Amino acid sequence: MSSSGAAPASFTPDQLVAALGALSPTAQVLARLQALLANVNSDLDDVAALLRLDAAMTTRVIKISNSTWYSRGQPCHTIEEAVNRIGFREVFQVVSIAASSSVVAQPLAAYGRGAIATWRESVVCAFAGELIAECLSEDTAASFMNGLLHGIGRQAFNKYAASIGKNFSDGGFPLDFSGAEFVLLGFTQADAGACMLKKWSFPKENIETVRRQYDPLDAPEPYDRLASILFAARLLRAAICTGEPVPELTMEEEVLATIRLTREDVFSHLPSLQQKLTRAEQIARI
Repeated sequence: MSSSGAAPASFTPDQLVAALGALSPTAQVLARLQALLANVNSDLDDVAALLRLDAAMTTRVIKISNSTWYSRGQPCHTIEEAVNRIGFREVFQVVSIAASSSVVAQPLAAYGRGAIATWRESVVCAFAGELIAECLSEDTAASFMNGLLHGIGRQAFNKYAASIGKNFSDGGFPLDFSGAEFVLLGFTQADAGACMLKKWSFPKENIETVRRQYDPLDAPEPYDRLASILFAARLLRAAICTGEPVPELTMEEEVLATIRLTREDVFSHLPSLQQKLTRAEQIARI
């Protein structure tokens, strides 16, 4: 449900996001970290140099590196030591989890979501996207970030809804709250989220995938597969975060077929996903 072809509304996605005010600078660190992971010439020194730009993040990563998850031998005292201990690939997840408390863990009263519920939905979707992308040999870092930030546009809608005393109704998977959002402004949080990702300088692999999360079958190449992966990740997110069976839909079967997966294939990741969520919850408390 993109804004394309929608009737004129009081706001455009850009205007709605602008009304949100200053965006979290921490998300820019995630965008640059993802770019480093995509660059074959990057190394651990590049990651450490990036993290040094954020003093709070540097302190947090060093503390995590000295936790029971990673600690071995002498404690780490510098970001270089911490990054080397955690490792090039895994530091992306660690930093993302650490950053998520300020980027996505926001209370969304208009959606009936507290900060913890919002954080949990985002992190579950991130790990689900990574697991599915890995089994398909697709971009795991991009899919992780797409899942983490798939609902970020709700922050802009939430602020506007609060100003007019509006609450959104949840239509359930796969459209979530997008129907009520579209009725209100003629576009959805996916459009607002794509706008926010663009302002944070994320690549199109994230911008266009988040924009097309409700209509992955209409996503243009080369973002169609990533959009379908995000759809599958949202399916797992719905199952874990609601704790209830998710009804099968014709759209679901059609979307999963584009990446040659079945519902059973998707749900086979549930045990691994539960383990990753438990670990993320423990790391987030450090």
